[in-house]
Amino acid sequence: MPEIVSPDPEVKRTSPVTELRAAVAKLRKHVKHATESPWKTSTVWSPRATSTSAVYSHAYPTGTVASEVVASGRIKPGYGGIREPWNAEYIALMQPAVGAALADWIDLVADVVEARIAQDGSDEFAVDLEGDHALTVARLINGEDGAA
Repeated sequence: MPEIVSPDPEVKRTSPVTELRAAVAKLRKHVKHATESPWKTSTVWSPRATSTSAVYSHAYPTGTVASEVVASGRIKPGYGGIREPWNAEYIALMQPAVGAALADWIDLVADVVEARIAQDGSDEFAVDLEGDHALTVARLINGEDGAA
């Protein structure tokens, strides 16, 4: 999809369809290279108290290096091994299966917006009908609005 040029000849902006498709491509790339789901959390003790909770993939044998997705969390002063597993649990919730479903949803919205643009010629109208939710998510995935 080409860039859309605003009425001001000096200002160019990206088509919403381009933004949506970029988010789909980014999600699918990360899903492809991420450790297989399902992901589960498990609290762990670290001898040096450097990691406080972990996310494991149940697609691999328990306890293997391949099964470990990430170690995260916050150490509470004075307790060494006490865990704060919320970070790990959140990461496990956003496992590759969720990313794949999210990519499919954004891709579907991009198809609908693209069809509306072809019919009406206005990308703003096409996106407004959708409520901007998918575009907002796409922009966050693409690193806009302060996200990475």
